[in-house]
Amino acid sequence: MSGPSEAYVTLCQRFARWLTSDRRAEPGDWVVARGALPQAARVVTEPVVVGNAEVVVPRLERLLTDLSRECAAFVLDYSSGEYACVAFDEQGRTLANVVAGDPAAALAQALVFIRAERAAQTTEEKGEKH
Repeated sequence: MSGPSEAYVTLCQRFARWLTSDRRAEPGDWVVARGALPQAARVVTEPVVVGNAEVVVPRLERLLTDLSRECAAFVLDYSSGEYACVAFDEQGRTLANVVAGDPAAALAQALVFIRAERAAQTTEEKGEKH
């Protein structure tokens, strides 16, 4: 099995806090040094807590599970060499609509977008109360 794409590792390095806030790599995830070239070491045995100098690069199955917890429904589609991920809330409104070169990057982008938007809304709501 090959490792994660360079684009996906770079995305994980840039948005680590939105993807794996618990800093825990699970079997099948990869771990890569922050800012390093995307030459990842795969975790294959048991869960590991990673240090601040490292980033967890979640496996595809973990991204699928995490995204299913963040939205009511999502579609991952492939067409013309690109993957599109569209996520919806309970009312059918679009929460994320992203395109990437591989499925993991598409799912990760959708997760980052949804989580960042929710964090921004929470911050705005707190600001309005004061």
